Amino acid sequence: MILLVLVAFCVLLALGIPVAYSMAIASVSVIAMDPSLPATIIGQKIFTSLDSFSFIAIPLFMLAGTLMNASGITEKLIYFCRALVGHWKGGLGHATVITGMLMAGVSGSSVADSSAISTVLVPQLEKEGYDRGYACALISSAGSLGPIIPPSIIMIVYSGVVSISVGELFMSGLVPGIILGIGMMIYNYYYATKRGIPKTQFVGVANVGRAFIHCLGALIMPFIILGGIMSGIVTATESGILAVIYGIIYGFVTKNLTVKKLFTCIHEAASSATQPMIIIAMASLFGYVLTYYGVGELVGNFMTSMTTNPYIVLILIFIIIYIAGMFIESTAILLILVPVFAPLISVYGFDPLHFAIVCIISLVLGGISPPVGIVMYVVSGVTHTDLGRIIRHIWPFVGIFSLGVLLLIFVPQVATTVPRMLGMA
Repeated sequence: MILLVLVAFCVLLALGIPVAYSMAIASVSVIAMDPSLPATIIGQKIFTSLDSFSFIAIPLFMLAGTLMNASGITEKLIYFCRALVGHWKGGLGHATVITGMLMAGVSGSSVADSSAISTVLVPQLEKEGYDRGYACALISSAGSLGPIIPPSIIMIVYSGVVSISVGELFMSGLVPGIILGIGMMIYNYYYATKRGIPKTQFVGVANVGRAFIHCLGALIMPFIILGGIMSGIVTATESGILAVIYGIIYGFVTKNLTVKKLFTCIHEAASSATQPMIIIAMASLFGYVLTYYGVGELVGNFMTSMTTNPYIVLILIFIIIYIAGMFIESTAILLILVPVFAPLISVYGFDPLHFAIVCIISLVLGGISPPVGIVMYVVSGVTHTDLGRIIRHIWPFVGIFSLGVLLLIFVPQVATTVPRMLGMA
């Protein structure tokens, strides 16, 4: 039956059927053929998979992201980041990365962050001498920090699958996300130097201070989320509520937001949240079927027969998730593979947070890698840039993410130190 489920799923995908419906059809077909599996399990699994307080945070963070764009917060973040590092070699590229890191502290979605900043920054980067394909690749990579730096929609989904604290997951992604951002800035410096992009003159500390004051209202939004979670005052879901309330108040106070725009933001957030929720529901059913037929045990036996070295196991998991993520949407891969690999945590004695961040960054890496590379497709569509032009420049960033995963595999403290310092882990 395991082979039948997997073959049916792969065939349906090859026929172009969306991944959520491929999982649903494969699962329901097998359940219908196996009398030991009651049909009532279909409705039960779909309902219980979505019956989670943590999942309320998904549309909330998406709404916070749309409010951020509608109320002018995105433009102000870009303005501040440019004032801060714009005078460095490759300054606008550095500002792009820092903007991606700050926006990651609000929406938790790589697609939302990348599409928001690409429309503003791609023309500016091209004007300053950056290749258009490189500009799109840089934005795709910087935007992909969204699922790593808290908050993160993928982490929320992961917590529902493995029953681990969302707050712990959020904090464990903070340092890896910053390290990846620094890696991008180092490569951007090399690119700017090689291409001969001139740096602008430093306009003084006073100008940076004025830019900070001018953008203070916008900068407060990411810190509401991070500060609330780090202090333990609010849960992840509650911090999403605070971010939405602040975004609405800020938008109306600055007169950038109207009632009409607010309803548009709500509609966009609801529409965006629908896709991952459908995938969560169908992948839960698909994962249950695989678990029922003992896929987890088979994978565990296979891994232990190959090696007892935990580092090699993590590298193999990284490779499997990365390759799968190159073809299938990250949320679906998480819900299919993580339940299969989760038993290995106890077998090899992995720290659950360490294991989680390795899996999550591997998923994110798949999202910027050809042939699917959903983030690249979004940036390509928004900026009307040929996809092949972006792919030519994406590989150094794929390398940076890969080195980040390897660092994390061999130095687990990169992920676990902050949660432990805050008394979360």
